[in-house]
Amino acid sequence: MWLALKYRKRGINIEALIILILLAFFKWQNDGIVISNYEYKNSKIPQKFNNYKIVQISDFHNKNYKGKLSKKIKNIKPDIIVITGDIIDRRKVRLNLVTDFIKEIKDIAPIYYVSGNHEFLSGAYNKVKELLEKEEVKVLDNSFIVLEKDKDKIGLMGVEDPTSKYNPKHYTSKNNRKYMKSAIEKLNKERNTGFTILLAHRPEQFKLYVEEELDLVFTGHAHGGQIRLPLVGGLFSPNQGIFPKYTSGIYREKNTSMVVSRGLGGSAFPIRLFNRPDLVVVTLLNSNWQEY
Repeated sequence: MWLALKYRKRGINIEALIILILLAFFKWQNDGIVISNYEYKNSKIPQKFNNYKIVQISDFHNKNYKGKLSKKIKNIKPDIIVITGDIIDRRKVRLNLVTDFIKEIKDIAPIYYVSGNHEFLSGAYNKVKELLEKEEVKVLDNSFIVLEKDKDKIGLMGVEDPTSKYNPKHYTSKNNRKYMKSAIEKLNKERNTGFTILLAHRPEQFKLYVEEELDLVFTGHAHGGQIRLPLVGGLFSPNQGIFPKYTSGIYREKNTSMVVSRGLGGSAFPIRLFNRPDLVVVTLLNSNWQEY
């Protein structure tokens, strides 16, 4: 009260000042990009892929960064860029924003994409796929390819989001797992490299990735738990519910590691709190794994 009276005497509206500060804070929380750098160590990585740099884009949701995001990606100088779903938002399908963004980054490095649930829930998946392929993005839904550097090879495969197969009324974790298990098993039969990366949208299927003995998996979907609290982490995630387990960073079990991006855009709940937009950078290192 005393502080408010003091500022009013000086002609300053303290309530308006607080509102402006809060608005600036929330804008920073929702638009201020964080670059998350991780080193992934595995002796299976071929020597020519040592220090190989991967930028991950996930849950873009039609966000318009007006060139700021592409500038950061360019400065990182990645070897490849991977997109792990939800490049559009089903509530506001703005394909022009996707096209503009891809054109900004396509000359930086080769781009590889897998779908998320929003591409199918929007009904625009085929249009998204068409425009990505037109801009020379490799769509890896249920596909396996080999990346080569001076005769050294690593595998890269992607799994299509299970939303493509199930009506939302039958959209259950059990159905998702059944579909993804079948798709990954088929891809595993094509694997002919010592080290393989999987692109997938869903972190909640981590146990499946471990069962399938995948080396490194890139995922998104969790939005970092939307609101993050110290010592608690994320509060809510689709398909994981309250206090989700897999929301940010690298998770490891047995010989499988999973990277979870906190995402770059928003969706039904538009506010991110202590959870700024996440641009993930993973550097592959040819050495034995150590604690992250």
